[in-house]
Amino acid sequence: MLNGNIPSSLGISLSTLSLLNLANNQFNGTIPPNLGNCVLFEVLNLGSNSLEGSIPQEFDKLMVLRSLVFKDNKLNGLFPSSILFPSSPLFPGLVLLGIRVLDIGHNLLQGQISKSIVNLSYLQALVLKGIFFSGSIPPEIGQLKKLQILDLSCNNISGLIPSTIVSLQAMSIATEDGNIMYQNKVFYGQYGRVLYHDTLNMSSKGTELQYYSYILSTLTGIDLSNNQLNGVVPLEIGKLKGLKFLNLSMNNPSGIIPHNLGDMSQRESLDLSSNKLSRQIPSELQSLNYWACLYLSNNDLSGSIPQGGQMITFENTSYSGNPNLQGCPLPKNRSWPKFATPPPVSDGEHKD
Repeated sequence: MLNGNIPSSLGISLSTLSLLNLANNQFNGTIPPNLGNCVLFEVLNLGSNSLEGSIPQEFDKLMVLRSLVFKDNKLNGLFPSSILFPSSPLFPGLVLLGIRVLDIGHNLLQGQISKSIVNLSYLQALVLKGIFFSGSIPPEIGQLKKLQILDLSCNNISGLIPSTIVSLQAMSIATEDGNIMYQNKVFYGQYGRVLYHDTLNMSSKGTELQYYSYILSTLTGIDLSNNQLNGVVPLEIGKLKGLKFLNLSMNNPSGIIPHNLGDMSQRESLDLSSNKLSRQIPSELQSLNYWACLYLSNNDLSGSIPQGGQMITFENTSYSGNPNLQGCPLPKNRSWPKFATPPPVSDGEHKD
């Protein structure tokens, strides 16, 4: 319940600070530029406060930053890209790119995703949801080999879903094959050992869950929902066999649902609702056994719903809004597939 302004003296009297976590309080005012003097910051978490104004340009001095979290504030202006690409004062031109977690979601920031993001080779979680980023998703994003969480939802991003997204290496390995890349950070101080846990929120159909870093070790997800993306869903997206969450809802992609989505053995949640997808639901989706959520509503799908696996265990809202789609679990006034007629009931015992 801490409130008021963040003291600017922190950046002077505690210049050797490596971890500052003021999240989930009621701080207001602006972020003190003096915090940029703490050049040894590895973790800076000011999330879930009421901070406003711009992100200080002085933060481009943070050369060893691993985790930067400004989510759920009222920050505005352009996001200074120099924060992600700081240069060492001792070695001019040397760019230090060790950041693992960047979460600035739910602010009033503006900007675009630069193709130079490819240089963030250690990035594991990129969360830019609920801000005002525009432009397109650069194809270079597919070269982020360690990226496990990509959340660009609720922006003004347009253009195609880059086909290179299927090259995200950390999402292409099933967890049983050893995809545990995320590491907690241990800090040592006067009172012994401190373990810092990063947390991230992920949404599925309006429900937002918080995940801690010991869960993030195996969590993988892509959320591009509520943007202006068009074109088609990359047909080779099934290569991301370790992907657990995929949300492309509320965009404008057309074409078919890729058949190789059935290759994603780790799939727990798939949301392709409110798009312009057409033709049939691939029968290959019947082979997936770990479904928690499936939403294909409000498209232009046709034909019959596959009746195997978990496909008929979902509510009819998972398929509604497709006028030419038929079959269980849609309402009975729709044309269901024909099943064998059950034998007649002869007496009370059999009736029970």
